[in-house]
Amino acid sequence: MIDWWSGGVWVVGTMSMPPVGMGKDGVFPARVGGIVETLIEASRENAAAKAKGPAKSKRGQVRGASHAADGALWRALSARVAPLLAQRGAQAKLGRELGVSRQQIYAYFKGRTAAPDAERVLRLIVWLALAESEVADKAKAGEKG
Repeated sequence: MIDWWSGGVWVVGTMSMPPVGMGKDGVFPARVGGIVETLIEASRENAAAKAKGPAKSKRGQVRGASHAADGALWRALSARVAPLLAQRGAQAKLGRELGVSRQQIYAYFKGRTAAPDAERVLRLIVWLALAESEVADKAKAGEKG
């Protein structure tokens, strides 16, 4: 049994390790703040666009469920993830982190025919924070060397 701090409550479970990206002290890295700021900005832009009124469609009005990858927040998040998936094998690695196949990662970010569930989005945000910090650390090491 292990317990960890999560969002203001202690979580007790039978996991051998805390969730992906969580430190040994049970706290998510502070690097998530930049991602959250991007999502807040996208949310504000989306609210402003909706306040102007519905967008006119060239094809006429179509009612029904919105497309899975049509949300402004999802587009903002996927725009930050896309450059990190350019390297060979990156989709497969991310798929292992999220517990889905690389084909599903393709559907999320390139095909835009699907969107992950809430748990996977949260894990994706933590993965993105860690991946962006690794890129920044490599860039700093390159400048010093």
